[in-house]
Amino acid sequence: MRPFPSAEDLQSFVGDAIVQIRLDPYGVQFSFESSRRLVAEFAIEQMEPTGKIWSYGCQAADGPPLILHHLLYRRIVSVEREDLRLTFRIEDGSALAVLAEVGPYESGHIEAPETGFVVF
Repeated sequence: MRPFPSAEDLQSFVGDAIVQIRLDPYGVQFSFESSRRLVAEFAIEQMEPTGKIWSYGCQAADGPPLILHHLLYRRIVSVEREDLRLTFRIEDGSALAVLAEVGPYESGHIEAPETGFVVF
């Protein structure tokens, strides 16, 4: 629907940690220690420290096995932003990428004090 917020606005995630992950029928919700929340409704990619990538299309009925619990309570060391890709680099060398697409439907949203409620 729209690109992600600016890289400057997203730097507030650095030092934060994912504390809860909820799988919904058509999305994945990430709650952060700071009370920020991100909902992915299009796709995510989880990269292990070894380089293995796990892709998930946010369709619970068709999804592959998930190991998202490996991301819990680990500090985010950097945030990389492209128009349709938001990547959180984690302290252990892993990463979480939230993907978006341009189209008539939203790919997700972010709720944070810095940005308010932002649909992407």
